[in-house]
Amino acid sequence: MMKDKGETNMRERSRRTAAALLAVFTLGTAAAGASSRIVQAASPEFARTAEEWARLRDNTLEYDEIEDLIEEYNVTVQNNLDDWRKADSGKSLQDYVRAAEKVAENYYNDAAMAEDELSAISSDYQARMAELQIQNTIDGAEDSTTKLWDIKKAEKSLVAEAQTAMNNYYQLQYQITSAQKNRQLLETVLANTQRQYSAAVGMATYLDVLNAQQSLQDMDVQILNLQNQQENTRQKLIVMLGWKQNAWPVFGPMPTPDLNRILAMNPAADLETAYANDYTLLAEQRKLANSVTASGQMVHGGNMENEKQQIAISLNSAYKSVLQAKNAYDQTVLSFDIANRKYASAAAKQTMGSGTAMETLQAETDMVTAQMDREVKSLQLLAAIETYDWILKGVR
Repeated sequence: MMKDKGETNMRERSRRTAAALLAVFTLGTAAAGASSRIVQAASPEFARTAEEWARLRDNTLEYDEIEDLIEEYNVTVQNNLDDWRKADSGKSLQDYVRAAEKVAENYYNDAAMAEDELSAISSDYQARMAELQIQNTIDGAEDSTTKLWDIKKAEKSLVAEAQTAMNNYYQLQYQITSAQKNRQLLETVLANTQRQYSAAVGMATYLDVLNAQQSLQDMDVQILNLQNQQENTRQKLIVMLGWKQNAWPVFGPMPTPDLNRILAMNPAADLETAYANDYTLLAEQRKLANSVTASGQMVHGGNMENEKQQIAISLNSAYKSVLQAKNAYDQTVLSFDIANRKYASAAAKQTMGSGTAMETLQAETDMVTAQMDREVKSLQLLAAIETYDWILKGVR
């Protein structure tokens, strides 16, 4: 059966309208010249190719650049690594023990040479505390490697946080687009209500006008709140990635969720990978290997078992969240298809004279709302997949 030409045209009009609404925003304003950075890159020039540096130094933020941008330009990451290099790089457990022993020895010397009893007691007490610190150092069994793992875990956590922020930025943009379309409908409703009230034929009361005005004002407040949230998210994100707070990098598009990745997920089979990469578990394994006391071995052995349980719980929970997000996304795909068909039908009726402009605008608003909800659910599915994969990469 051939489709009615008018229906085909309306469907094409619907697709063009939806595409236009998605394209109305260019995220950020491109600044002329080089982007504005807070700090210099952490790595030397030879660490990356000229093409890689050019991509990181331009004024465009791409989702797949986030990990490299955190590594090169995040102030917290740079400070943590700088502190580690100055205080801990290359140190073994015995280095920390010897340092603590030296402190205790100095206090005992002070106690022996004290000129009065009070000073001797004070120095002796400090020496005993230093000796206790030696025991704590051994039982804590931290060395340069474990401290570096802590730093790397913090760095990767910042990457995950930045990915979430960029995801949230786009979710807010879709919510703003939906709210702005609903505002257009409410504005039309208010104008119609005012005309009906002015006609003095009893079609609308003054209370109806006030209610329509209130609905429009409430929508304006909602849009403003969403825009403020989006701007706060934008500023936080760009500062994390090395731009100044008043910079305006252009945001590239978000990736679409990889549905095949979901099919490949298997929490039971993936658990060993999560164990092998988990930064906290790696640190506990190192501490257990370094422990020289029975109490230290018991503590860190118990910590390891607890961490393994928490990893398994986190992985299973993340997998369930992925499945829930996928179901929610599938529902919005269906809802958008229905809304799109209704809009096409309403537009066709208006063209033929059997429908009103208001009915078409209502159907179009419903279609845009459904479309934006689909995009939000797509981003939420992407976030759920990323959370699962971060657990496999050692961050939870």
